[in-house]
Amino acid sequence: MAKKIVIGIGIIILLIGLALQAKYIPQGYSKFIEGEGYITFMAGIIIIILGLAFNLLAGEMQNDGRDSNG
Repeated sequence: MAKKIVIGIGIIILLIGLALQAKYIPQGYSKFIEGEGYITFMAGIIIIILGLAFNLLAGEMQNDGRDSNG
């Protein structure tokens, strides 16, 4: 459940950053990275990656439905 929440927040932040960067997309990469929403866009990508790796980060490794400790 938490994994889906983190990925959802990441997608929302990514879309906000992309909306802020929309006017810079046709102007090339150098203008794109200097735009207003580049940090927001990159933060969204990072949050999505963290959401995808949530099980590893939270230590919830599953082995056939059992904990790795037992």
